[in-house]
Amino acid sequence: MAPASRPDTPPVEQPATPALSAVAEQPVPAREPVTQVPAPTPAPQAALPVPVPLPASVPVAAALDEPPKTHAAASPTSAAPPLRPLVWPGSVGLAYQLEINSFPLPARAELRWRHDGAQYEASLSLLSLLSISRTSKGAITPQGLEPLRYGEKITARGETAVHFQRDKGMVSFSNNKPSVPLLAGMQDEVSAFFQLAALLGGDPRRYPAGTELPLQTVDSRALRSIVFVVGAAQTLDLPGGRLQTLYLSHSEGPAFEGSRGSKGEIWVAPALDYVPVRIRITEPSGTTYDLRWSQTLAP
Repeated sequence: MAPASRPDTPPVEQPATPALSAVAEQPVPAREPVTQVPAPTPAPQAALPVPVPLPASVPVAAALDEPPKTHAAASPTSAAPPLRPLVWPGSVGLAYQLEINSFPLPARAELRWRHDGAQYEASLSLLSLLSISRTSKGAITPQGLEPLRYGEKITARGETAVHFQRDKGMVSFSNNKPSVPLLAGMQDEVSAFFQLAALLGGDPRRYPAGTELPLQTVDSRALRSIVFVVGAAQTLDLPGGRLQTLYLSHSEGPAFEGSRGSKGEIWVAPALDYVPVRIRITEPSGTTYDLRWSQTLAP
């Protein structure tokens, strides 16, 4: 999984991180043509059934978007890749112990996910003297999550919002940054976690070690392209107990010559529908921010 919620860092452009990053889907392929048989009198059409929201952990088909090499080549109308199954995590909340450079802090973070099969709400919050929250709301579709609004708020400051204007094919920002194109399958820094979880939960055998999972994400500062690489299964001893996990990571190059790049890592737990139970960000300075699962909460 863009840095997870953490204290303000110097004004060096930071890459997306797993806590604020994560995989995109495309439109369902066109149906096969059906031979039309003429009839003397058109038959009356039956009423369409009312759609029923999917319950938690119900698989649906989705297309994994392969992001373009450059933003200029990106297009919401690019051809859809092969379908991949999705299984959405059940509504859940996770609490994490926060460590900086392996030193535990008197603060904690919470990741929450709620959905009814049609709409979702998700949030990642840092709870301390300086509270930071990131929220995402949108729709669940056969192609994956479609965020409609993403917000970032720090204690005693106003909220910065990102609006996904799907009717215009644009993403706009309340901080007056220039709008950017709305790319197919684009996620925000919170929804990305659950898009990844749905892909991994849909068919884990599709993602052996070395598999690359590309993501286009956006936050209040920038549009980013990142690629998560699936690693090996690992057993973690966390504050909340021992869990079997799958490791994923992404690295980005230095912001300028002579500097170091950053690295984002997540460990997802199959027992918790592939929601991340550990999120670690390593800044170019070498500082690490580590969120380690401490307990499961009501959503």
